[in-house]
Amino acid sequence: MKPLVTRSILRDIVLCACCVSAFFWQAGKGSIVIGFALLAIGSILHVLSKGILVRNTVLCDKGVYGFVRHPYYLANYLVDTGFCVLSGNRYLLLLYPFLFFWAYGPTLRKEEALLGSLHEAAFARHSAHVPQVFPDRASLKDWKMIFDGFSWRRVTWKETGRVTRFFSLALFILLIHEVRADGLAGLWDIVRPTRMDYDESLSAALTVLLYGASWLLISRSEKVHRRLEAQERDTSE
Repeated sequence: MKPLVTRSILRDIVLCACCVSAFFWQAGKGSIVIGFALLAIGSILHVLSKGILVRNTVLCDKGVYGFVRHPYYLANYLVDTGFCVLSGNRYLLLLYPFLFFWAYGPTLRKEEALLGSLHEAAFARHSAHVPQVFPDRASLKDWKMIFDGFSWRRVTWKETGRVTRFFSLALFILLIHEVRADGLAGLWDIVRPTRMDYDESLSAALTVLLYGASWLLISRSEKVHRRLEAQERDTSE
């Protein structure tokens, strides 16, 4: 049976819950710093994971894959946790780990079964020494090797667009906090900022700018992907 909360919709659920929570809970300066720190670490890990991954061809066990077997999912965990911290809703922050394993559990089991069938003994050795999602003290001993096997050529425009969108959504959550604090006047300040209060207007402009940039980057990546697929079809024919 298909689980009720899948990996593909988990972030949508988290973002909707964070936006609603921002209307009722307040995020202090400490929460904002921690939230953006988690978001930054998760984004870096997101890029490193894609820059090392060679899907189904070799067993990735270098760089961040030497710390955890699924660093991309760890990156998603950190990014979503950053959103939850920025929302100010501590109950959502406590609930998210359960939602994460509910949504990602079937995918983790499926992917590990596939890796085991493809790489057999090599994957068995790798899984015996490297944690699944969260690193431990032993796996972090060789932290200087985090960039081993990384190549920018594997990082697509789509991944860059996703990271850009992460920060635009984080700014949107903060904008909701600012508007909630000022009431209806906060909405008016976005459209017509004054000399004494232009925070909301700048936040809104930066949010739209980053989101627009992410949309352009992802669209460019999809066009490149379609062009490559068309070239492959022409070559095979």
